[in-house]
Amino acid sequence: MPRSSSSANNPGAAQQTKFRAIPRRSYSERMSETRAEIRRIVKEALRAITQDPNASMRWPSYWKDIVIKYHVIIEGWPHEEVPFRNLSDVSNLQKLEILLRGWQSGEIFFRQLSEEEFEVLSAAREAAAQTNVQGAETAHADAIDWA
Repeated sequence: MPRSSSSANNPGAAQQTKFRAIPRRSYSERMSETRAEIRRIVKEALRAITQDPNASMRWPSYWKDIVIKYHVIIEGWPHEEVPFRNLSDVSNLQKLEILLRGWQSGEIFFRQLSEEEFEVLSAAREAAAQTNVQGAETAHADAIDWA
């Protein structure tokens, strides 16, 4: 007689499908894991380029604590898809995955500024602040996209 996996022959079969040996991670868990991996990559990249073993990314004070202090900027940030902000404020897994792939592939990276680039960027940021044209967002976009 052929075996059947129906609930009538195997009362536990219905329950077995509800539980997995390796449970699927929740959306929230995947968000946290992705954020943590991006933070790890960013910290390692920042420490490598600055040669400062204590360097850490400061999203809210990026200009002062990263650009001014180390004369480095982030290149390749996909700000049309993901606004530049603290990763805790990015509430969409797909956007975090865009960032993670960018950092992993090298499309997003820190770049050392020359003194001339830093002076031009600082002047542009100051001019934007003086005219209050999009304020810090304009200056930040310039800092990210400096080429």
